[in-house]
Amino acid sequence: MSLALIVAAVAIVGISGIMASDDGDDDKTPTTPLGVGLIILAQLFTGGQFVTEEKLLSGYYLDPLLVVGLEGFWGCLYYSILLPIFQNVHCDPT
Repeated sequence: MSLALIVAAVAIVGISGIMASDDGDDDKTPTTPLGVGLIILAQLFTGGQFVTEEKLLSGYYLDPLLVVGLEGFWGCLYYSILLPIFQNVHCDPT
């Protein structure tokens, strides 16, 4: 049931993005298909992560609050290291 809702929500976002970008310009940039593709890629990555977590941790009993807390801790640690690095990457806006 929830998978059908996720697929429907992603489809609605993609269709509305494609319909909203049709404004009659001949020299359109491919940002809408890229955005839809990134949404689909993100959904596939997240689904794969959930399946992998379930497969690896199904044989263990873990306190749910501990798991959520550790996941948040490691996420904050990764981003506290990566965000300052990414902020100092200079891109040429061409």
